Amino acid sequence: MKKIKNHIQFVLCCLVASGMSLTTTATYAAMPEEVVQQTEKTLTVTGVAFDAATRTPLAGVRVVAHGNAKYSVMTNETGSYSLEVPAYVTLLDLTAPGYNLVQMAVSEKPQEVLLHSEQFGKDYTTKVQITDIAAAEDFSLSTALSIDQEIGTRLGGDLRSITRSGTPAMGSAMFIGGLNSLNANAQPLIVLDGVFLDQQYGRDALHEGHYNNVLSAINVNDIEKVTVLKNATALYGTKGSNGVIIIDTKRSTSMATRIEANVMAGIEFMPERPSMMNASQYRMYASELIGSTGTELTKFKFLNEDPNYYYYNMYHNDTNWDEYVYREAITQNYNISVQGGDEVADYNLSLGYTGAESTLDFNNFSRMNLRFNTDIKLIGDLSTRFDVAYNYNTRNLRDDGIIEDFSAETILSPNFLALIKAPFLNPYRQDENGDVTTFVSAADDFAEGFGLNTSWANPVAINKYGDGKNKNRLEYSMFNISVAPRYDFSSNFYATTLFYYALSNNNQRSFVPMTGTPTFYIDGVGASSNRAAAFNAKQESLFSDTKVDWTYRNKAHYLNLIGGFRFTNDKYVSTAQEGHNTGNDKTPNVSGSLNFSDVGGVDDTWRSFAYYANADYNYMYKYFLQGGLSMETTSRFGKDVDAGLKLAGVHWGLFPSLQGAWLISSENFFDRNKWGLNNLKLSVGYDMSGNDDIAISASRTSLAANRFLNGSIGLVLDNIGNTGVQWETTHRFRAGLDLVMLNNRMDLSLNFFKSYTTNLLTLKSLPEITGEGYYWSNDGSLENIGVDLGLRFKLINRKDWRWEVGANVAAYKNEITSLPDGDYTTKIYGANVLTAVGKPAGVFYGYKTNGVYATQQEADEAGLTIVSTTGEVTPFGAGDMKFVDNVVDGVINEKDMEVIGDPNPDFYGNLYSSLSYKRFTLNMNFNYSYGNDIYNYQRSQLEGGSQFFNQTTALNRRWMAEGHQTDIPKATFGDPMGNSRFSDRWIEDGSYLRLRSVTLSYELPVSSVWLQGLTVWATANNLFTLTNYLGSDPEVWAGNSVLYQGIDRGLTAQGRSVLMGIKINL
Repeated sequence: MKKIKNHIQFVLCCLVASGMSLTTTATYAAMPEEVVQQTEKTLTVTGVAFDAATRTPLAGVRVVAHGNAKYSVMTNETGSYSLEVPAYVTLLDLTAPGYNLVQMAVSEKPQEVLLHSEQFGKDYTTKVQITDIAAAEDFSLSTALSIDQEIGTRLGGDLRSITRSGTPAMGSAMFIGGLNSLNANAQPLIVLDGVFLDQQYGRDALHEGHYNNVLSAINVNDIEKVTVLKNATALYGTKGSNGVIIIDTKRSTSMATRIEANVMAGIEFMPERPSMMNASQYRMYASELIGSTGTELTKFKFLNEDPNYYYYNMYHNDTNWDEYVYREAITQNYNISVQGGDEVADYNLSLGYTGAESTLDFNNFSRMNLRFNTDIKLIGDLSTRFDVAYNYNTRNLRDDGIIEDFSAETILSPNFLALIKAPFLNPYRQDENGDVTTFVSAADDFAEGFGLNTSWANPVAINKYGDGKNKNRLEYSMFNISVAPRYDFSSNFYATTLFYYALSNNNQRSFVPMTGTPTFYIDGVGASSNRAAAFNAKQESLFSDTKVDWTYRNKAHYLNLIGGFRFTNDKYVSTAQEGHNTGNDKTPNVSGSLNFSDVGGVDDTWRSFAYYANADYNYMYKYFLQGGLSMETTSRFGKDVDAGLKLAGVHWGLFPSLQGAWLISSENFFDRNKWGLNNLKLSVGYDMSGNDDIAISASRTSLAANRFLNGSIGLVLDNIGNTGVQWETTHRFRAGLDLVMLNNRMDLSLNFFKSYTTNLLTLKSLPEITGEGYYWSNDGSLENIGVDLGLRFKLINRKDWRWEVGANVAAYKNEITSLPDGDYTTKIYGANVLTAVGKPAGVFYGYKTNGVYATQQEADEAGLTIVSTTGEVTPFGAGDMKFVDNVVDGVINEKDMEVIGDPNPDFYGNLYSSLSYKRFTLNMNFNYSYGNDIYNYQRSQLEGGSQFFNQTTALNRRWMAEGHQTDIPKATFGDPMGNSRFSDRWIEDGSYLRLRSVTLSYELPVSSVWLQGLTVWATANNLFTLTNYLGSDPEVWAGNSVLYQGIDRGLTAQGRSVLMGIKINL
């Protein structure tokens, strides 16, 4: 190896002798100064560096030719500098401790340069960016339990982020550059320290309203930086079409031992809830509902007003059920990290614990984290990165939100039960004197006789008797280890390989107690008094990434070449068991002896292999060109793919990328003093990337076990595979403008993009003879067009006062351009979600309304009817909804349906402000969305007026008598006229402006040998939300699929919270 290095040095010296300026330290050190002067035309640049706040000269500012550290100088005591650089140098970097980097075009004229404090946002990056990226760093004062919360708060204009629920660390749905898929995953790839993470979006969860959030396994305090790649993702192959989020964890930055401790604690208050009827209002509503049934029953316990009646006390309470299932929740977070090193190794060791209660009781979250990152110098030019991490998450869970089919299962969500339970009932039994005892009440029975599953559980009983580690609990653990050896052949050429292994375990338990819950009927099976279920899953992930990196500099020319190959292997195995009628609440374990027992599971393995290469070239750091290409194959593809390249017996997707930029401010004709612009850059690009989120079984025909007659098990055709199924392909065009102006006080970034996705995964209909309805195909397409704008301005920059404000806004228009079988609708939580050519993804398709018939005469004059499947004609009457008869045939049916809402926003983004006075800092972050519609599924149940659910106080305005003018129809059990059908009555404007966070911090003036810094802070989250939306929270998303956007299924809303913390640096 020594001989090789000697040869390399010899070649480099020869190149230098011929006038090629290669950036090798040893070569330049040996090069006589007079040779440089003879072979290169030079230019002397002069100027003065000032503190932008005080306008005093700055000594010790380092002025260096960008990309060539050989040419550098320090400013003197007057802030002046004079630097002789080659004529091909067009850009200077100015850096100083405590100040942000400034980049300035080389000029023959003396320049005055203002350096701004590092407390402001960064105006420049060390590497000139030619792609559309955004980044956030320094999360030491963050209150987020999962990094996606922080991404949404600070980068809300660079991606669309929707918090799934107010349950701690439940995560967010995130989308970059519109919606690039319909049925496959449309969320970005997550890359953690160079490793692709499987987000497990489609994996099972036993509890309603719970989502797998792998990011909750990462301690936010362990994260150094988050970068969002909005284009140029071709190198990520079949996983890059939805954009990429790169997460880098902390590594040691100093050989000196440093210790940082962070402690945080706070309280979250109960979120806003709908205003529900009180006992007397609900009693009137329920009696009215009974009257609409035509029942011959005349005696109902809850309607007996005799105080001496035996059941009087049971049915004469005024209960606010929320008080029994909600609370003020405590959050606490403890983290300590130690970093340091020596000449041989650097390390960063961190340990953390998080305990977060949910405002919805019995939905707590806890996490323990351990991470050890090291960088080791082994022998000579051989070094390695060695990282180990372990986390252990636990949750005690209950169902959350509203189920989709009330006839198929009973309601078990304490959150929803607290809304619909009759307020005249009490969660605890009463003795013969009417005094409340400690015994939990049984399920209600006042609506007996009106059909199956019309009795609802006591939420207090679900919480109390469902509590236990073997009852309702989730345990998630992940262990990962990575090794990345690197060999430096020279200062500009190295090879590295990343090896990564991860093991994750997901164990869940679900238990429905007998006490306090009704006997519920399972369609086609029978009656169940309670249920026990268990789910266990294990995933093993192998990842390797091998690459070589070579950099070449020759005077004005810069070239960086990267080439490598990547391999992933994942194996996911799960088992699920379920049984009914355990006999009591003390035996929650699942066994084969239980009634209606069932077992299931999956055993999936998938692999991918990719080659990639990238060339990054610039001339004089003025003209930039970047080209990349990747080719990837995965086991998810069908064997008869008719696209890409067939090589070695498999099909490969090809994904090119070409990006270019022009730094106009480095041109000789550019006069920054005249135009007021410090930096101006134009960029354009095209890239193509893929999406291989194809169901494992999509290309394979398979059988599945099925139970018949509650006993026999047989095999049925489960899926007909498509051997031609392949990746989705997204083509993306982008043009951008970046500028810095007004002496680096103002930054502006403007990006325009257009993308179109071909080979869109869709469900294509099969012939009826197959017995299966659909199979996966690549016969659709869609497109997005959009723009994003970022603006940041330093309003005040004085010695003691600093104030910076900023705003980001983004917009996209999405359109489906082709489908295999024409337009279709998908039924989701009672909504008809339309997928149609020429329409955006996820639009709502239903009926238009125009008020309520106040009189029978008005209804008769309208002459509208409904026709049953048997042909029976029923006219609308007084108190019914006025539906718009679009086809004007006198019948309200599917022909009258139209698009009634679009969940895609017109625009969205964030606003922020950072105000500092001496050692005090006040930061504020706002998020907003405008023009998006929400289907309020929760309100459709709480104002439908057709069931014995308690209703909101809005139902007090329901139509009740001839001539009554109102916008809410009469209460009718079973809704025979379809007054509560899916219509624009349930579609609302979901626009909002939310003050996401306010943080006040103070850095104490302490500094000693053992105490380097002490910061105390307080944060308030979700202080206010301006919105016309009637639901609890305008941030809603009912699932991970694109089609589930804008549906409010009544999950726990986000509440206001106040937290305080301290950061200690030793």
